[in-house]
Amino acid sequence: MKLSDACDAYLRDMEARNFRRSTLKNYKSLFRALQSYARDHGLTDLTRIDQAEMRAWRESWSCKPGTQRLRLGQLRAFFTYAIDVGWVQISPMLKLKAPRSSVRPRMPLTRNEVASLVNTAEDSGRTKEKALILLMRYSGLSIRDAVTLRSDAIDGNNNLTLRRAKSGELVMLPLHSLAIEALERIYQAGQTHFFWSGKSLPITATKYWRDRLQLVASKAGVQNFTPHRLRHTFAVEFLLAGKSMEDLSTLLGHSSVITTERHYAQWDVSRRDRLSQIVREVHACDPLPELLNGRMSRKTTRGPLTRPPKSAPAPLPVMRSSSSR
Repeated sequence: MKLSDACDAYLRDMEARNFRRSTLKNYKSLFRALQSYARDHGLTDLTRIDQAEMRAWRESWSCKPGTQRLRLGQLRAFFTYAIDVGWVQISPMLKLKAPRSSVRPRMPLTRNEVASLVNTAEDSGRTKEKALILLMRYSGLSIRDAVTLRSDAIDGNNNLTLRRAKSGELVMLPLHSLAIEALERIYQAGQTHFFWSGKSLPITATKYWRDRLQLVASKAGVQNFTPHRLRHTFAVEFLLAGKSMEDLSTLLGHSSVITTERHYAQWDVSRRDRLSQIVREVHACDPLPELLNGRMSRKTTRGPLTRPPKSAPAPLPVMRSSSSR
């Protein structure tokens, strides 16, 4: 089986399975790079690509660790498919490990920053931008899912239901009244979507609204703004309220709770408090103090440690509603 034919067949299979256009674009870029390397090294047949060749190709990569992890995952999926259809007997990706990379903590917007975004959009007459900001803040949707949200995805009880474009996972949650009021304000009878005509590509509509929100953020003085920080804000506020990581993972539409933990573990107040209590209970059962028979307490004259313990992430500042202006 020629490598080029195998790549083309896999792309056709992905198209038949209704993968997103952006995902197909990423695979096409990856396959172009793989085929270029293969041509330079005389590896036109798929079966000639072994672990040694894949390691050698990976060594030539200059992309960031996160991009390398993505590439390796895509290649694993491709060669798993190749095994399933009988093109190869063993995957050359079998023992290739992803590079180590430290995931930066997901930083939410403060409540004052969210309020500034909402108030700036309101004062500028940007009612759609205001509605989009509140929708993302109170739903945790990515900007792509928010921009292409159908009007019938919200029922009469203000419950939102949709499948995420990225993972296909089902998301269901009630929307806050602030978001509902903003959406009702921009809705026109007969509309199928709140922010999208349905005629352009989703990626085009997403870019348009991302730029619109950047303009609002710039005017509001919110530094380092990206629309995805609204999703982070939803997640962090949920955890700071003492709710579970598992429930958050479901609400965000993650395919695995491991993904959620990787990005938001530092904000999990409920888990931190539970683990702290467990450790205190273990300390209470420790026989060492009795075995020492008070010797440590007689010899130790200094007071308790003066270094303050590490505290949990500080609560976000209180958000000022636009109605209080």
